[in-house]
Amino acid sequence: MKQKDVFFASMNEVQGLLEEIGRLMELKGENPFKIRAFEKAATAVAGQADLVSRAQAGTLSEIPGIGKAISEIITDFVLKREAPVLDELRRSLPPGLLELTEVPGLGPKKARQLIAELGVHSLAELEYACRENRLLGLKGFGAKIQKKILDGVSFQQSTRGYQRLGDALPISQRFLQFLEKEDFFGSKKPIRICETGALRRRAEILSELDFIVEEIEGLSSVEIRTAVEKAAASFHESEMEGSHFKIRFHYASTNVFGFEWAKTTGSFDHWKAVGAPSRVEASTEEDFYSKLGLPWIAPEMRETGEEVRLAREGLLEQVLPSDGVQGIFHTHTVFSDGAATIKEMVLEAKRQGYQYIGISDHSQSAFYAHGLKPEDLLKQEKEIRKLQDEHPEIRIFWGVESDILADGSLDYEAKWLKKFDFVIASIHSRFQMDREAMTSRILRAIHNPYTRFLGHLTGRLLLGRKGYDIDIEKIIAEAAQKDVAIEMNAHPARLDIDWRWGPELRKYGALVSINPDAHDPEGISDTHYGVSMARKALLPRSLIVNARSVKEIEKWLTRE
Repeated sequence: MKQKDVFFASMNEVQGLLEEIGRLMELKGENPFKIRAFEKAATAVAGQADLVSRAQAGTLSEIPGIGKAISEIITDFVLKREAPVLDELRRSLPPGLLELTEVPGLGPKKARQLIAELGVHSLAELEYACRENRLLGLKGFGAKIQKKILDGVSFQQSTRGYQRLGDALPISQRFLQFLEKEDFFGSKKPIRICETGALRRRAEILSELDFIVEEIEGLSSVEIRTAVEKAAASFHESEMEGSHFKIRFHYASTNVFGFEWAKTTGSFDHWKAVGAPSRVEASTEEDFYSKLGLPWIAPEMRETGEEVRLAREGLLEQVLPSDGVQGIFHTHTVFSDGAATIKEMVLEAKRQGYQYIGISDHSQSAFYAHGLKPEDLLKQEKEIRKLQDEHPEIRIFWGVESDILADGSLDYEAKWLKKFDFVIASIHSRFQMDREAMTSRILRAIHNPYTRFLGHLTGRLLLGRKGYDIDIEKIIAEAAQKDVAIEMNAHPARLDIDWRWGPELRKYGALVSINPDAHDPEGISDTHYGVSMARKALLPRSLIVNARSVKEIEKWLTRE
């Protein structure tokens, strides 16, 4: 082999390889002595700086603790970046088994059970299943075990490089409140300490929290920065246990605060489209944008640069406003896998000022979520109609989240589907179908005359599962033609459909419904995440179906 063809691996990588092989062998139930041999070998390579030369010379087996078979494995990996033993072990085990068993308290047996019975293959999927109480119906699990597993998942997730927006915002809010109540600056506290960066743009996932601090007259830069860093350290120690978010600060004097705030907030594409000079004296963002002949552009929109064009053309006002959603669909109750009664969900929606709410528990094929049998449907319909009489001030729509079966048909026969006020068609199984088959499956569901919403289009779970391999543009075009609303699922673990499909949604005039996918009253508040995503997508109010009034939505649901 020529020198240029050699792909040297480091000592740490070799150690990681041997440790993973041993771990996978343990999960597979291999001979304990064999497992122990890999553990000893992993320890033996620690501190060995000459692995490459030894591999080339064939002398790895001279290192105490490394036998002939393992030396051959190391040689292939060090010189060729090949690990056939590891590849074979990975293929022989259920996908996700290793990751799941890293959760404290979740051994191989229970992990296999979760994979087999719930189709859980990642930490994000496991977290989602716990939050939907899906473990409670499994043999050998209970509320205490589910809570322990959820705590373990949260710990594992917190050690990764990124976390979801739903985790970041509460920390940011606590930090700003912490600064308000703690006296780090004395009587000369900076006027403004504000969110900025990707956090302020409401990016779906983040690795750090950015803040901008105003440096005011009468307090030196050194004093301000020392106080800020002290506050951050104190907050991290007392309020951020288990979280690995980094906090980063930007500083700006009062006369350019607006300019710097806009600069640190916007993406590269936004800043390029703005075409700002290197420095603009502006104490507020409104002043900054005004000097460039632009209206103020909301932070969550500052992504692609297209928002700048719309602003120049006076079209930005057409985008859905932050308070534009009039009602919500896609909520779950104790009838399936929710944690609250229908009444509790309705009263919370009313408290939050919504004009209507759509109740949509899981259909019968979703056995893992206690999907409703026909007899359950009759009971639920009766309860909803009774609640409607008791609460005429909020419209209650009776619906269902119907599974899209493998062939594209919907759960339940037509005689049941026609009873609902609305049907959300969603995929919850058979995620691994190929692109053509999965696309055809969804298209058939769109063509079903009872489908009004297409739930969490790609099935992605942020930081846990990629979306299905589907022809998204083709589906968007067909949904627009059939007057089916594509869901902007506001659950912070989903945020699906991705806002980056905004141009296609607008191109085809596809309707979008911003739904919380709430499983408890608190989950209704997640709607604001979906609103932020819709605004990032620059979707006009006219395309948001639940920006309509009660009468308008009733007309649309009945296809009048």
